[in-house]
Amino acid sequence: MVLARNAEIPLDNPFPGMNPYLESARLWTEVHNCLVASIHSYLRRTLPFRYWVIMEERAGIGIYPPPEPPYRYIKPDLGITGTSGRRQPATVAAVAPPETDAGAMAVLLPFRETVSEWYITISDRNSDELVTILELLSPSNKRSGEGRIQYEDKRNSIFESSTHLVEVDLVRQGQPMPAQGYDGDAPYRLLVSRGPSRPAAALYPFGLQSPIPDVAVPLLAGDAEPKIPLNELLHNLYRDDYYANYVDYGADPEGPLSDDDRAWLDRMLREQGLRR
Repeated sequence: MVLARNAEIPLDNPFPGMNPYLESARLWTEVHNCLVASIHSYLRRTLPFRYWVIMEERAGIGIYPPPEPPYRYIKPDLGITGTSGRRQPATVAAVAPPETDAGAMAVLLPFRETVSEWYITISDRNSDELVTILELLSPSNKRSGEGRIQYEDKRNSIFESSTHLVEVDLVRQGQPMPAQGYDGDAPYRLLVSRGPSRPAAALYPFGLQSPIPDVAVPLLAGDAEPKIPLNELLHNLYRDDYYANYVDYGADPEGPLSDDDRAWLDRMLREQGLRR
């Protein structure tokens, strides 16, 4: 058994698929951008030479309820200069509790901030035609407000074009993106929308207790669709960046959990010695 540095805990991801503790306000922006970087690296190694695979940055506005005092999580921009560069963790700044006069209530107000997120574009090297966009959703995309409006506008503009869309939703918070024909409550989803097939698309819902399915990447007609091993990439990221040292398995993860998932999570963590 390989142990994480400075801790008597296993280094490997204890969950079969998505680890819900990575969805925390403290970690998610880093996890999001590092997983996008891992997908980007995988596609560059896998796709034929005729394609450009580029990691793009989008800056949007998010309205966030502040975390519990005394901390506010400050989400830094993530600059990636190569596939082997180390990533910097989110910084944490102390926030003093508000002072109040007698008879006043201490409250915390939502704050507005710029959110920097990465996504992937795949283009034809010869024509520079945009072929596929891959998006990894964040809570800001799934909460009502400016972040969701901005993302839905971009999503709709893709649907009005011939560009394929691969949408990966690994966050339980917020409202899922609209998709008629599925009314289940799976917390995670993969969507593959091929330009010629719209409005039909392929939706892959899955739960906390399952591995993340591989997701196909549509390309130009006649080219085979590679599949991204999302589960493997996430597990590698968890191990290689020592996330075992950054989560508290003694508490429940942030975000909603069904009764069945909560009971399963508690049992699984106790069996692995990560919770007493």
